[in-house]
Amino acid sequence: MNREKIFSRSVLEKPESKRAARSNATLDLSRLIRMGWNENPYGMSPKAMEANLAAAKKGHFYQDFWCRDMKNAIADLYQISTANLVVGAGSSPLIEIVGQAFLNPGDEVLMCPTFAAFIDMAEIRLDNIVTVPLCEDMSYNLDGLAAAVTDKTKMIVICNPNNPTGGYLPYDKIVEFVNKVPKDIVLLFDEAYIEFATAPDCKSALPLVFEMPDRPILVMRTFSKYYGMAGVRAGYIVANEEMAAGISKIPGSWIPAAAQASVVAALSEPEYYEECKAKIVEGRDYITEELGKLGCTVYPSQSNFIMFDPHTDCAAVRDKMIEKGIMISTPMFCRVSVSTKENNELFIRYMKEILSELKAA
Repeated sequence: MNREKIFSRSVLEKPESKRAARSNATLDLSRLIRMGWNENPYGMSPKAMEANLAAAKKGHFYQDFWCRDMKNAIADLYQISTANLVVGAGSSPLIEIVGQAFLNPGDEVLMCPTFAAFIDMAEIRLDNIVTVPLCEDMSYNLDGLAAAVTDKTKMIVICNPNNPTGGYLPYDKIVEFVNKVPKDIVLLFDEAYIEFATAPDCKSALPLVFEMPDRPILVMRTFSKYYGMAGVRAGYIVANEEMAAGISKIPGSWIPAAAQASVVAALSEPEYYEECKAKIVEGRDYITEELGKLGCTVYPSQSNFIMFDPHTDCAAVRDKMIEKGIMISTPMFCRVSVSTKENNELFIRYMKEILSELKAA
């Protein structure tokens, strides 16, 4: 087969996906406790589950292509217009659409080490990705990003709280940064985990969309994490009306009817998710404290996961944990997703055993 004649140039020239490179397709997920992909262990709310199943029974009909009920529910949540919304089948397709909407060859995208989907988005559109190192404490380096701006800079990506570190940016620092950079740079805030934040100064950048209408600001959210819909696939962008209309010109993946119905139902049941958050925050505090007792360097998290340095081979820790039946990830150091109380305690028990084994080896 002649690849040069069959595939398009974009496929031939596209590097391997960073997310795919980190994945292990040979893992038998059915036998593992999943503490590696930042999923909500408690799942969707009861009403969302009912709505999902009811919609699935009508799967022979097409979905609402305009996502009217879903958009109305999100707009009601923030008291904004549906004209400020772009919806998609999760954050990843929306990231790809944003790349198509704004990036041209020769443009630069600035980011700190973060969610691999942003690197994939930039690499398929252009070659000029500028990665600014994180600060020594693993926080997002806003000063470094501001200093790296050139006349070629088209977009700056800020993940708050960041993935995989879990750290966050105080709201006043975000406002200061926005006022510092040129007004024609697209500022993309990924807030996939912000609902898990408990720090008083960890706030959404969403108000800036309306307080600074002349700035190209995008705030991206997902229903995968806090709302327990990782496999359902739904997400959205909040932007000013001109930005939203422009992005909407790019064809995106359809949002299944079951996903739309799940979103509407979930947003009507906030009490369920507040209870889930309380348990996840309690688990986050427990894992943070216990890992510290084991001598690990634990990076403060405002998310539903914790990044830590075990001061030994991270890949060995991950592999031994998988052997024991728990999946964690190693995007930088080790990263563990908060799970149920029982699973969190089991993880700590296994960590004690693994660190002891590696120390004795």
